[in-house]
Amino acid sequence: AQLNLGQLYLAGGKAADAKNQALTILKSKPDDLGAQLLLAGSDAQLDNMQDALREAAYAVKMSPDNAEAYINLAGIQQKASTFQEAEANLLKAQKLSPDSITPAMALGNLYAAEKQWENAVNAFRTAITIAPKNPGPRASLAGVYMAQNKGDGAEQVLKEAKAELSTDPVGYRMLGDYYLNQGDSAKAQAEFASLAKEHPADFNVKKSYAQLLIFSKQWDEASQVTDEILKRAPQDDAALILKGQILLQTAKTDDALQTLQQAVKKNPANAFGHYQLGMAHLAKGSVNQAEGEWRAATQIRPDMADAWIALGKVASDRRDWSALEQIGAQIKKISPASPGGYLFHATARMNQNDAAGAEADLKQLIQIAPQNPLGYAKLGQLRAFTKRYPEAEALYREALNRSQNFLDAIQGVVELDFQRGKPADAIQFVQEKINADSNDAALYLLQGQVLVRAKQPADAKGYFLKSLELDKQNLSGFILLAEVEQSLGDAPGAIGHYKQAIAMAPGNAGLYTTLGTLYEGQGNWQEAQTLYQRALALQPEEPLAANNLAYIMLEHGGNVTVALTLAETARRGFPNLPNSADTLGWAYYQNAAYSLAAPLLEDAVKGAPANAGYRYHLGMAYQKLNDVKKARIELEKSIRMAPQAPSAEKASHALSELSGG
Repeated sequence: AQLNLGQLYLAGGKAADAKNQALTILKSKPDDLGAQLLLAGSDAQLDNMQDALREAAYAVKMSPDNAEAYINLAGIQQKASTFQEAEANLLKAQKLSPDSITPAMALGNLYAAEKQWENAVNAFRTAITIAPKNPGPRASLAGVYMAQNKGDGAEQVLKEAKAELSTDPVGYRMLGDYYLNQGDSAKAQAEFASLAKEHPADFNVKKSYAQLLIFSKQWDEASQVTDEILKRAPQDDAALILKGQILLQTAKTDDALQTLQQAVKKNPANAFGHYQLGMAHLAKGSVNQAEGEWRAATQIRPDMADAWIALGKVASDRRDWSALEQIGAQIKKISPASPGGYLFHATARMNQNDAAGAEADLKQLIQIAPQNPLGYAKLGQLRAFTKRYPEAEALYREALNRSQNFLDAIQGVVELDFQRGKPADAIQFVQEKINADSNDAALYLLQGQVLVRAKQPADAKGYFLKSLELDKQNLSGFILLAEVEQSLGDAPGAIGHYKQAIAMAPGNAGLYTTLGTLYEGQGNWQEAQTLYQRALALQPEEPLAANNLAYIMLEHGGNVTVALTLAETARRGFPNLPNSADTLGWAYYQNAAYSLAAPLLEDAVKGAPANAGYRYHLGMAYQKLNDVKKARIELEKSIRMAPQAPSAEKASHALSELSGG
């Protein structure tokens, strides 16, 4: 029991505890070979190499016919870079235990580490001969060929493994896993399709096949395979997650959300389930809930790069540069070859005025992926940020040389054209890209935005429509189209397209609020009120919805106490806006808290002195505070500023009351 505990310590990286355990055993049993081997292994892990070598050699002396002792000594000698001694001891171990694969595998690993490829191949083939049904030696042999960039050799070994280990799930799927690791999705999909037919009861094979079908957007086939699994195992959380992915990708967001919630409830420790559930919440527009699921995923699996990347996008959207910097550092740590970590870290440093730090990240990104346009485009943005415009343009062109429609680089060139006061050049540049690729929806969307910026909204509308024709699921396209229609005075068109956007993202509180303001501008306060209520049901602290709903309630006989609570919410979100000051002040007024109302209404008038409504409210507050002079001044100004406004008639009535008094 003591020895087992020590071995557990050593396996868990607790070498000091393992060594203490070994010494305790040896104190009472100095001839215990297992404890002696544990002692040597512990010192080796602690980098006490001289002690480890001495202790391992003593273990061999204790039991000169024990192959394990020689293998242990050889492992420590290999770590100490004494190759010939390690090889000699492994050959002794092999001679002592010719029917064991352990010495042969150790020899193969030693030769592979020294790049003695032919010897490594022979050692692993010896291991295969000894244990032909063990997949381990075959995997190691394939690894030797892969290390030499001999893919054909590795593939042949794994094909043999599939044929000769046809009843071992580990053995028969190694070829498919090899294709996956090589990024050959077509071969991987074909291989797992074959395996799914040959082994219909192997759910793990079917799950891998379904995931590959999802990657290739073969939704119907993926759904069929997943349904086969769920028919036999309806509570299989991995299969439920696959089903959720399919539903999410086919725009069945509500069903996806329900299915993924079921999967996570079944297995709360499934990090990928939390990640996909977060994606479903995001599709519904529920960013806070999505963020919560992604954080849960990273707590379960701190090395889950996809979840960290999703969190990074949220932090970037919020302009939380401190959080983004930490996320970028985490991604760099767990996935040093991934561009995402360097990009997030650079973006955070750039926005914290550390141009040198950002540049170091981006140069490292270019070094890691010299053919990826992303690094050049982002370094171009940094050059533009530091006003080195010619260098910025050169870097954008470098990015476009690697990918002619790389949107970040195109946007960078457009931005430079606007900064140079040449919007026509920006329009022409994007049009040239469209002419070269007339089926790229993103280019039409960008051209629409460029035209809006160039004050050509009517032309922009046509590009937004074309973008949506090419990509009917583009949420941004519907929103931009609605915005331009609103600017052109086409309220019915804008309302219709905002409704389509809401249908695509029913959890996006901002869309309900925006549509509510449009209805309110049309005089339909009842529909606006409903939309603001829906927005607040999704996001109770949404300040614009709270502000506008409070004002509607105050103006149309709603509950003034509830309106006051909403106005306070709005003021917390918009602490410096005249609009929120006016709404909260007017709410205090209608709750008879006139002394609280007046300072807020004064702030509103100070912030927007030309707003007749604000002056009317302030005049009414002064009237209640019996400051007749100030009341008269504000009410008269209100009437002069907007004599046709509804507030003018009310102000006139209040003035007559003042005069009568």
